[in-house]
Amino acid sequence: MDRRDFLKVAGIGAFASAVNLTGLNSQQLHALEIAAINEEVVQAGWVDDPQVVRYFVRDNTNPYLSQVNSAILGTGKGQVALLWPFLEQITNTRFVPHYQEIGDCVSHGFGLSVDLLTAIQILKRNSPQRWVAEAATEIIYGGGRIEIAAQRYNKRWWGDGMTGTVAAEFVKAFGILLRQPYLKKWDFSEYSGDVARLLGKQGVPDELEPLCRIHPVGCVSLVRSWEEARDCIYNGYPIALCSSQGFNIRHGRDKDGFLNPSRNPWMHCMCLAGIDDSYSRSGGLIINSWGSTWVKGPKRHDQPDGSFWADASVIDRMCKQGDSVALSCYAGYPRQDYILW
Repeated sequence: MDRRDFLKVAGIGAFASAVNLTGLNSQQLHALEIAAINEEVVQAGWVDDPQVVRYFVRDNTNPYLSQVNSAILGTGKGQVALLWPFLEQITNTRFVPHYQEIGDCVSHGFGLSVDLLTAIQILKRNSPQRWVAEAATEIIYGGGRIEIAAQRYNKRWWGDGMTGTVAAEFVKAFGILLRQPYLKKWDFSEYSGDVARLLGKQGVPDELEPLCRIHPVGCVSLVRSWEEARDCIYNGYPIALCSSQGFNIRHGRDKDGFLNPSRNPWMHCMCLAGIDDSYSRSGGLIINSWGSTWVKGPKRHDQPDGSFWADASVIDRMCKQGDSVALSCYAGYPRQDYILW
């Protein structure tokens, strides 16, 4: 994508503000919430495409966590691990969930996972990094759909959305950018669904690709069970959960902070950011990208707004759909320093 195309994006963003398209985006997101409340199919932006997952497996050495997890196997059993407090500590602010405006949930799941991973590396592993800003989800969205799906796999999807594996391949092969200005030409300081959608059609600007490549995610691995997910979270590796698993939200979270599964699908990606395997009801904390107010009810472990607990068996079912990805900056998850930024 050349500069002239991207300047059109900037113009679209300004036009959107002028005519209050933000309200339309809010209505579109509200439609997701209404569909969830009514227990209808929720099309939030995850694409179920087993062929593309097979491409990922074909093109990556040790694509499955089970091939590289011997050092962490079983370490999360009976444990509690909460990842979002690291992000709150590094930013010195209460966590606020993402608010997606289009069907770009996968990029939000991956962007939040990168943010959590960065904070954990700095605070828990004393990695020689510094916190600058959140990951720019628009870059992940455009890069996954165009640089990976279209250009590498000759795959173009109608409408919004993508698989988890193309996002994983992009953050590993191309890297990420942050919510800040670049080259005095582009500014990702604030999320824009309009920018995400245009990048999702045209790709990452060519001049920005070298900057992305400075900041790769070192290892992305497919997680296929609750036990694998539990061990990842306990060791500080966030997971972008991509599946069709829906949840009942009509009555909000139950007394334990959980949402029960629904038989109606959510084509969605969310971030697994905590586990509690010590409680009588084992499960994981899932952070959604629908803002802070879409779900109400009791909480546990001072969990963030816009989040809920899901039973271990439900998370296991989500992982077994084959497109959920753990992120780490360390190949094979070794204990060593790795400079991300």
